[in-house]
Amino acid sequence: MKRILSGRTSRGLAGVVFWAITAGAGGVVLAAAPAGAGIPDPSMSFYVPQAGPVTTPVEGAEATSLFRACPNNDGDSSLPDNARIKVVVRDVNGNGVADLSAADICVLFNGGTQAQGFPGIGADSVVANSVWNQAPLCPDVRCIAADAPTDASGVTYITFAGATPGSPGVATRDPNRKWGHYDSELPVLVLGYKISGRLTSASANGTYVLRIKNFDYVGGLGAVLNQGEAVNALDFNGVASSLGVNNALSYWKDFDGDGEVGVADLNMIIWHLFHNCGTPNSP
Repeated sequence: MKRILSGRTSRGLAGVVFWAITAGAGGVVLAAAPAGAGIPDPSMSFYVPQAGPVTTPVEGAEATSLFRACPNNDGDSSLPDNARIKVVVRDVNGNGVADLSAADICVLFNGGTQAQGFPGIGADSVVANSVWNQAPLCPDVRCIAADAPTDASGVTYITFAGATPGSPGVATRDPNRKWGHYDSELPVLVLGYKISGRLTSASANGTYVLRIKNFDYVGGLGAVLNQGEAVNALDFNGVASSLGVNNALSYWKDFDGDGEVGVADLNMIIWHLFHNCGTPNSP
């Protein structure tokens, strides 16, 4: 099992060491405690795309069709209907692990691209931040943590638009949570270990990887300073020129997930034109 983060030893339930990082002759070395009851097991844990009410959720393609974002996270036509992932943390016996800290469960972002001086760890999906682009004071977001600690069944949620205190899985727009350029996979970590996705709760591990389409799908990944991630004419023209197209590359422009780039997708781009990580910036 590969651990993506580094630099600390984590102690969880009853002081059990889940993993430790040490420096050796060959660099950073991972030493993991043997799996056991009550200890999160990455091979048994998973996440599922969901939307709608927590008590009666939709999953699979019906949920992922809503996984679209604007650099500003404006809360209107992006990240709608409590778009989220349900995270299930289990031990080696398949039992849920309760009371795992929300901070130890997250979607990992890189913060920017290697061309911009970032290390290339995690996804390149949020590249507009105060480290790279200080002009609009974009927030420096590296990790989207779970809404709450795991419950008695080992379940928690990561609600994309923003968490609601006391109501895991219910969105409250967080104006400081910005989404940049899309990436082919947003890794989901539990205690620093990557876990697998399931398309539905009944699917097998590995049947889904987290992706969020972004209205700003053109540019922003190079070493040229810009106004954060911005939706502009390049994005509009790209969608307009792809109307009626259904191929491998059109996936990122098919914002409503109906299998084809259409007028509805173009209208979404129009709604978000000139939005970036600093404008607008109101709840």
